[in-house]
Amino acid sequence: MLPLAADFPAPSRDEWMSLVEKVLKGADFHKKLVSRTADGIEVQPLYVRGDAPPDAAGFPGSDPFTRGAGATPRDDGRWDVAVSVDHPDVATANRIALDELLRGASSLLLHLGDDGVKVNSADELDRLLEGVHLEMLPVVVAPHTDAARHAEWLRAVWSRRGLAGDAVSGSLGFDPLGTGDPDGLAAASAAAVSCAADHPRVRAFVVDAGRYVDAGATPAQQLAAMLATGAAYLRAMDAEGLDPTTAASQIEVHLSLDADFFGGITLCRAARRVWAAMLAECGVAADGRGLRLHVSTAARMMTRRDPWVNLLRVTSATFASALGGADSILARSFDSELGVPDEFGRRLARNTHLLLQEESNVGRVLDPAGGSWYVETLTEQLAHVAWELFAGIEADGAMAAVLADGSWAAKIDGAWRAREGALATRRVPVTGVSEFPLIDEEPLQRPQRSGAAAPQVRHRDAEAFEALRDRAAASDPTIFLANLGSIATHTARATWAKNFFEAGGVRALTNDGFADAAAAASAFESSGARIACLCSSDAVYADLAESTAAALKAAGAERVYLAGNPGDARGAYEAAGVDEFVHVGVDVVGSLSSALDLLEATR
Repeated sequence: MLPLAADFPAPSRDEWMSLVEKVLKGADFHKKLVSRTADGIEVQPLYVRGDAPPDAAGFPGSDPFTRGAGATPRDDGRWDVAVSVDHPDVATANRIALDELLRGASSLLLHLGDDGVKVNSADELDRLLEGVHLEMLPVVVAPHTDAARHAEWLRAVWSRRGLAGDAVSGSLGFDPLGTGDPDGLAAASAAAVSCAADHPRVRAFVVDAGRYVDAGATPAQQLAAMLATGAAYLRAMDAEGLDPTTAASQIEVHLSLDADFFGGITLCRAARRVWAAMLAECGVAADGRGLRLHVSTAARMMTRRDPWVNLLRVTSATFASALGGADSILARSFDSELGVPDEFGRRLARNTHLLLQEESNVGRVLDPAGGSWYVETLTEQLAHVAWELFAGIEADGAMAAVLADGSWAAKIDGAWRAREGALATRRVPVTGVSEFPLIDEEPLQRPQRSGAAAPQVRHRDAEAFEALRDRAAASDPTIFLANLGSIATHTARATWAKNFFEAGGVRALTNDGFADAAAAASAFESSGARIACLCSSDAVYADLAESTAAALKAAGAERVYLAGNPGDARGAYEAAGVDEFVHVGVDVVGSLSSALDLLEATR
C-alpha cells in the first residue's frame, strides 16, 4: 500500500477553522454552516475523531446492536424484498402477488379490508394466497382493527395446507394501539402466547411507528412512538405470562424513511440502539435484544405532480434502508399516490431493490456507515433525543394514555406545522413540485381506490403546492415577466421567478428582455396577462424598476411583483407601484395563493 497520506501534514481543526473564517469574511459560522434537524440536532460541516462517542456502537450482533442484529452479513447481500398486496379484487391481487414473487419479491405485506383486498373469509384469503408457497416466504398482515379475524383466517389457511410449527413465518399484524383499538391488547397478547407455542417463526405484534411519519412526526418522535408502543405490548404479554425474552421475539417493528439519505441510515441504527436499551430495562436477555426491522419508503414524500421524481426519492430511501441494516424493505411504486399502481410502477419499485442488491452489492457489507464520525455522532444524538421523548411518554402515563388524551397527536401536529412552514418557504424543497415544476406535464391516470381508508391523519410534503396547481388547472392563469436588460443580466432572476410562479400553476410568459419601461409595458399589454413581475439585477433595478413598475400599472397590471429582496429601496419601489417582493425565504404558498385569489382561480 502506498503511504500517500504520510506525504502530507495532518491538518488541525484550528487550521481548518482559520481557512473557513477567511471565506466567511465575518459572517456567523453557525448561521452559515451549521444546520438543524427537525429534532433540533445540530449538523456540523465537519466531524473529526473526537466527535463520535468512542466505541458507543459496539460490534455487529452484540449489545447495543447499533451496527446490526446479527454478526454476519446478509446471505448473498440480500434483504427481504417486501411488496404490498392491496388491490381490492381478490383474483387480481392474487395475480399481482404471484407475478411479484416470480420476478424477485421475497415476502408479501397483505392489506386486507375496506382499504385493501376485500377478503371476508378464510376461503377468500385462501384464494388470495393460491399458488403462494407459504412455507417458503414470510407473509405479514398489515395492521388493522380487524386483526383478530384476519389472524384466524390465516391460521385456517395454514391448517388447510398442513403447515404447522416453524413451517410458516411472518406476522399476524396486531397493532391495537396504532389502529386505535387499545381494548384489543388482550386478544393480541393471547395470539402472541399461541404463536410462541405453535409457530415460533411467526410474530403476533407489529409496532407500526411509520404511521406517525405520515401524520408529520420527526425521526425522534417516530422512534419514541416505537419504544412506547413496544413497551406497552411487552407489558400486555407479561400479563399473559410470557417471559420478557419470548415476548420481545413476538414483536416486529415497521418504520418509515424519506429521501434524507444519511438521516435514514442514522434512523435505522438509532432504532436498534434504543430498542436494545428498552429491552434491557424490561429484563430481556442480551441475545434477545436484536430488532426485526421492516422499513417502508415514506408515503409522505411521494408526489402526484411530476411523479417520475418519486423514483429518485424511493431509490434514496431504499438505499438508506439497506445501508442502515433493515431486514425487510418495501419500496413504494412511483405512482402509488395516483391510485392503484400499474404493472410498470410495480416493476420499477421491485427493480430498485434488485439493482441495489445485484448490481450495486450494497447489502454485502455489515453497517458500511459504521465508523463515520458524522453518522456515529448523529446516531447517538438521535438515540438520546428519542429516549428522552420516550421517557416523557412513560411519565405521562404510557402510550395508550397519550393517544387517548390527544397530547401525542398534538406534538406530532406541532412537528407537522413546523415542517409545513419549511415546505411553504422552500427551505425544504420538493423537486418537481415546489422546485422545477413542469407546468405542461401530462398527468398520469391510475384507477382510483375504492373503500374507506383507515381513520388517520395523513399529510404529504407536496400537498399545499399540488392544491395550488389543482386550483390553477381550470383557468391556466399567467404572469408576464418584465425582464429588464440583457439576457445575461436578467436570466438568473427570470428563471427563479418562472419556477416560483409555475410552482402554483401560474404560467410565466417570458422574453429576451427590455431596454426601457415603455417597451416592457407595451409587451405586457399585448400578452393578455393581468399581473407582472420585474426580473433583473439590483443595478438595473436601481435605474429602471420604478419607471417600469409605474408603466406596468398604467398599462393595467393588477399586481406588480419584483423578484429579489429590495433592501433599502423597498419604500421607493412600493411608491412606484410594486405590490409584492418575491425572493428566497418568503412564504411561497401564501404568495401564490394570493395571486390565484386575484386571478379568480377556482378554489
